[in-house]
Amino acid sequence: MKKMKCFEDMLYFFYNFLLNFLLLLSTPYLFLRSLFDEPFRKSLFQRIGSLPETPIRGSIWFHAASVGEVFCSIPLVKRVRTEFPHLPIVMTTMTVTGNEMARKSLPDVGTVLLFPVDQSFLLRRIIRRIQPRVLLIAETELWPNLLRACGKKNIPILLFNGRISDRSFQRYLSFRFFFRECLKYVALFLMQTEKDRQRMIDIGAPPEKTKMTGNIKFDQAFSVLSQEEVAGLAQSLRLKGDEKILIGGSTHPGEEEILCSLFRELKKTSPDLLLILAPRHLNRLEEVEKVLDREGLLWVKRTSFHPGQNSSNRKGDLPEAILLDTMGELAKFYSLGTLIFIGGSLVPVGGHNPIEPLLCRKCVLFGPHMFNFSEISSQLVSAGGAIQVKGKDDLASRMKDLLSDERSCMEFGEKGYRFLLHHRGATERMFEEIRPFLTQMENAEFGIRN
Repeated sequence: MKKMKCFEDMLYFFYNFLLNFLLLLSTPYLFLRSLFDEPFRKSLFQRIGSLPETPIRGSIWFHAASVGEVFCSIPLVKRVRTEFPHLPIVMTTMTVTGNEMARKSLPDVGTVLLFPVDQSFLLRRIIRRIQPRVLLIAETELWPNLLRACGKKNIPILLFNGRISDRSFQRYLSFRFFFRECLKYVALFLMQTEKDRQRMIDIGAPPEKTKMTGNIKFDQAFSVLSQEEVAGLAQSLRLKGDEKILIGGSTHPGEEEILCSLFRELKKTSPDLLLILAPRHLNRLEEVEKVLDREGLLWVKRTSFHPGQNSSNRKGDLPEAILLDTMGELAKFYSLGTLIFIGGSLVPVGGHNPIEPLLCRKCVLFGPHMFNFSEISSQLVSAGGAIQVKGKDDLASRMKDLLSDERSCMEFGEKGYRFLLHHRGATERMFEEIRPFLTQMENAEFGIRN
């Protein structure tokens, strides 16, 4: 036992030595950047353990690395809040974008912070400040000092929606002797698939602590329009009802040009085709307008569809394209689509969530860059519920075939919908595993109050 403790201490010594050496090397860069970049300077203060003076002691601590992990945390955070409304919640993120998403999507979370560097002194300081009763880690954020610091204080650590990619698995295997020591502090590993569960065991997790509970990302709550609501939306856009509609959802620079060019070609064989463009960021509207003009399309803004107003930029002409210039309406518009293209995937942005159009039973296509949703997209394609294209030419070919084959469109949409329904329910399975820890925490809190 004594030899094992010495071995563990030696491993952590080398890990911290290397980490501190890298931090020392980066100090001049961090200092210079903080002088000229105010947002970076503010985030840096949190990275080194300077927390706001808020009542966050005795919290449930959720940790999510970036946007994808925050996204998958949303259903579980809401479920925890519903059953344990009196327990405070703190969330930390690694990235600024993840931090912003958490603040926007999870207003019930009392405090959202940036995760500090995985350095022993800083983490001990953070833990003293938060005094968490339980730590819930999204996916696979296995920071050695974080696990050890919480484990030494007997703070239960639960990994939820766990996954291990091919690349990460090889890295973990290479340092299995080290990660085996870190993983012993984790009380429960709730993994997405049986493959992920076995991989976690292979890198050192005790088998009895690992469970396969599914992927929580399928449990995102989205509203689907009724047939009457769909008809009302179509009427508000003055559609005739026999149009085929191509929707570019959450597009990014470079994608609007491709979609507009493809649309002009597709119109030659599908003259009743309508294009709806929904840029991911509304501050790019003027840029997208110039693309539409440059491509010579007759287009209108969504906000131009009001009673008594002309619905086209050119008097007497019907629009070929609609530019969605409003917030929060894209999910509704998916219900009108014939083909749905998921933006951020033809350019290396990482794609966006395909679940909303799947709920509408729509035929979904995306490009090769879906790394933000790699598990969902790859499983979806394998199930025949979506189409992944290699690039512009492949996208053009597939869209042309689909527009001339209504039955194939419907089959893809139905398979995608069934795939989605089959994978729902992970939130409840995870919550049932986590509930005993939270109940124990609530009982301790109740005892303190009394």
